[in-house]
Amino acid sequence: MIKNLKNPLDLVICLKLLNVISLSDEESEQRIHSILKTHLGHQYEEREAEAVQVLSTLSDEEKVNRTKASFSQLQEEEESIKKEILLMLEEIIFADDEVLSTERKFYDLAKRNLQVNVYAINPTLELFEYLHVLNYVSSSDFASIDEFAEIWIKYMGPDIRVYYNEAFQNLKDLDLESQIQKVGEELRKLNQIDHDQKISIRTMVEEIIFSDDEFTDEEKIVYELLLENLGVESRLSLDNSGFRLSKFLMEIEQNPLFSNFINLMIILAGIVVGLETSEVLVQEYSRTFHALDLGIKYIFLVEILIRLIPKWNRPLVFLSNGWNVFDSLLVFLSFLPFGTYPFVLRIVRLLRFTRIFQRIPQLRIIVVSLFHSTKPIGFVGILLLLLIYIYGVIGTTAFSKNDPVHFGSLPISMVSLFRSATFEDWTDLMYIQMYGCDEYGYDTAPEQCTAPSKLPVASVLYFVSFIVISGLVILNLVIGVLIQSMTEVKRNLEKDEELRKTIKNIDFIVKKVRAQKFEQMLEKDSH
Repeated sequence: MIKNLKNPLDLVICLKLLNVISLSDEESEQRIHSILKTHLGHQYEEREAEAVQVLSTLSDEEKVNRTKASFSQLQEEEESIKKEILLMLEEIIFADDEVLSTERKFYDLAKRNLQVNVYAINPTLELFEYLHVLNYVSSSDFASIDEFAEIWIKYMGPDIRVYYNEAFQNLKDLDLESQIQKVGEELRKLNQIDHDQKISIRTMVEEIIFSDDEFTDEEKIVYELLLENLGVESRLSLDNSGFRLSKFLMEIEQNPLFSNFINLMIILAGIVVGLETSEVLVQEYSRTFHALDLGIKYIFLVEILIRLIPKWNRPLVFLSNGWNVFDSLLVFLSFLPFGTYPFVLRIVRLLRFTRIFQRIPQLRIIVVSLFHSTKPIGFVGILLLLLIYIYGVIGTTAFSKNDPVHFGSLPISMVSLFRSATFEDWTDLMYIQMYGCDEYGYDTAPEQCTAPSKLPVASVLYFVSFIVISGLVILNLVIGVLIQSMTEVKRNLEKDEELRKTIKNIDFIVKKVRAQKFEQMLEKDSH
């Protein structure tokens, strides 16, 4: 709580103006009141009426000037009190996801007049452009972006969204190589800041990089680019055995030979499951099958450990990938004792073969496309269900007496129409209505044909229209959804692949940036 204020009225006047420029609802008002009570106790209520009286006779411009004067008066407060005031203002302004530009300007006014530094780093656009690139090349999963934001706020305060958004807008239309070149040029401006801020920036970047206990070559290159422009030395100890192990395992995982070996094991696992369906082979080569299954099982276990150990202290990063969860679950199930349930064991072994979908890009595109198109296909399914329902009501009304087997009730009619939608003998259903049940379709059960009738025109219109709509139009809708989904997934995968290739060449890109910098220096000397 803020105590021993020399100018409590001036602080309340500032808070009243903040309340005016904020678009707060009843819930926000209660939250702000709670914040004020926490920080000021009864001081706000005691001075509120007086502050209202001071501001009530002033125009809007005069209110702003009076607030500026109040902030100037607050400069007399002790350093610790000014920090608490600024933190209270941050809590009020930045509690909402959306911060108005007027609120941000008010916050800037407070910082400028209070003349107090609560945070170690003053945020700049150049720094956030660098952080944007760092996020790209970092091996961290995007699930940890929120944690990155927490680190940013810890070092730079909550007023970072405007810088992040502007940096994003500046870089969004550039490929990674162009982004790195731009950042390499802009980073030189950071050389002008004071030494303490440089050290804080270095510390913040190190905390971001090691938030997942991984330090890839790409991160190292981008990190050194920052230090080079800041003019500070690295303090990292890269000889840590944990880092060496993580890096070694990551290199194994990314090795094409290892990937191809795992693909072969997946195919072998599928072949073995197929061969095990032959009882003769199982009896004759039982030991061989057991050895193969045991070997495949432990190979997959080692593979999972190779992928998991680099993220051992951040399991959520590992589990955020659905394929990792699926693979880990299969490995876990393969070690469970299903001796009394051989069918379950065989299913688990068979599921191991489905891992091939992840390993082959073309198959992965199809599988991911199917998952992505689940929602739109679901809506197409709802459309088909409504169509079947409407036609079911019509069919039950028109054909129930002539064809009680297929249209005797609404549920039966809907089942018959679903069968027709799959093109399964739909013409037989139509012929029964065209010629009557006494002449077609009821030869094996004539006793059920109690009221035959012929509807040649109506039945043709009914069934042909249903088949055209359900079997052709809706089928094309499904195909269209799948094609669109596959196109989007393929485009995204190509972008990811291009990004990975660029990241792998980041050393060359950074060297080009350095070369351009020295070229400019040499040109200056020549002039």
